[in-house]
Amino acid sequence: MCLNIPVVRQPEAFLTNVAALLDDDGKINNNETVQFLQLFVDTFVQLITTCKAN
Repeated sequence: MCLNIPVVRQPEAFLTNVAALLDDDGKINNNETVQFLQLFVDTFVQLITTCKAN
């Protein structure tokens, strides 16, 4: 079935052992993880912007 809507295909986000990625304050303690999540969020925002323009 095709819904004729855009989707985010890449990047995919699968996070495992999340407790090890967080410090005592609940903040991400790994810069590579921060960069990966930022890429994911930026891609999602781009999708929203594209949909809003149409």
